[in-house]
Amino acid sequence: MKKWILVFLCFCAVGQASLRLHNDSPYKLRAVIHAADGTYLGEMIILPEHFNTWSEQYPSFGPGGQHYSEQPSRSQTPYTVQWYCLDGGQYGICQNISPGAAVLAGNCEGPKYCKPPKKKKKGPYGAHEDDEQLHNQNEANSSSDDS
Repeated sequence: MKKWILVFLCFCAVGQASLRLHNDSPYKLRAVIHAADGTYLGEMIILPEHFNTWSEQYPSFGPGGQHYSEQPSRSQTPYTVQWYCLDGGQYGICQNISPGAAVLAGNCEGPKYCKPPKKKKKGPYGAHEDDEQLHNQNEANSSSDDS
């Protein structure tokens, strides 16, 4: 009986492919998973120094949460994981990933860099699009008062 339980558990484990995605970068990254034939399988955003697990059972946190399979009879493995910055630039790509593997963004090939977000000037009550214009008006008024 124990032998059959072990065989059943092994069968379930083989049928359930997953990847452990680890964002070991200082940036928020989007991980996109593709099958061996290029089929989109899913994606998720992972915070810096965090990890998440992707599996075929719960394939996508991406557009519509849908599982896309153009050729379900074809092998899905090995996987490809593409890491993207939130501005759309590529951070890195890992290819030939086996099911059950841990994928670290820092171990992938690519630029491994994201552009820092542009910082807006903040006034005493937070950022406002007219802050610079008001500052310039105040400067002009104070210089005209001096004369």
